[in-house]
Amino acid sequence: MSFGSPYTTLPDFEYHKPANLEEVLDLLKQYGDDARLMGGGIGLIAFMKERLVSPMHVIDVKEVAEFKQLSEVRGGGISIGAAVTLSELLEGGALKKDYAVLHEALARVADPMIRRRATLVGNLCEAIPWVDSPPALIALDAVVNIAGPEGRRSVPVGSFIRGPVDIDLSPTEIVTAVEIPHAKKAESAFEKFTGGSEFSLASVAVVLSSGGRNREARVVYGAVNSTPVRSLEVEDAIKDGITPGSVRKAAEIASEKVECVDDVLASAAYRKHLLKVITTKVLRRMMSK
Repeated sequence: MSFGSPYTTLPDFEYHKPANLEEVLDLLKQYGDDARLMGGGIGLIAFMKERLVSPMHVIDVKEVAEFKQLSEVRGGGISIGAAVTLSELLEGGALKKDYAVLHEALARVADPMIRRRATLVGNLCEAIPWVDSPPALIALDAVVNIAGPEGRRSVPVGSFIRGPVDIDLSPTEIVTAVEIPHAKKAESAFEKFTGGSEFSLASVAVVLSSGGRNREARVVYGAVNSTPVRSLEVEDAIKDGITPGSVRKAAEIASEKVECVDDVLASAAYRKHLLKVITTKVLRRMMSK
């Protein structure tokens, strides 16, 4: 990822490699705003080269055992540690089977080389409007588990992202894992349009619970505004089932009701058009299964 900076080297910093969570929290308490956490390092290193951030201390958390865990949680669902890479997630059969919307989103992130290094937590914490994991995680009702000097807390992903590059995390806290509740009885899918860019111009994540009429639907759009946008109106259009009529209705509602913004990648008007296209595409794909 590049924003056109002429820099090719990193600014000076002190490197730390803590062995456990306690050491991470001690370093964050000691250095605060002067420190940055590094999991895969894809975004952080790029931002440092661009001089968008110049931390005096870089804390590498890849070897913290707790952060490398990918496990089931009590009552169903999965917990994805802060150092679990995108490739590790994609190689696991459970994600593709039970959380298709997230599997499809991650499979289209960058390229295989980056996916072997990048982490889901790092992708989420960058809080860049055009990345793909947040809409899928919000549609899955995922939460962020956080540790800090005052103990541990959990925050829904939708509340965790407050704005572009703005998350609900203090300088002395760290995200330890992302937790996704049980979703085996749900249909889900992800779709996006990039227009040749490495970033999405518009994306959509859909999760629809099974069980006949009055099913719960969650539809979240990404890349069209400063934070992901959940559309209750689109959800209402498809909650009783995906049919040719409900697909047309949902696509029209998305184009008319979902708020879009102009930015350096696309205009709001173009994004409105894209919402109709990708909503139609993702729902037709789900209908044909």
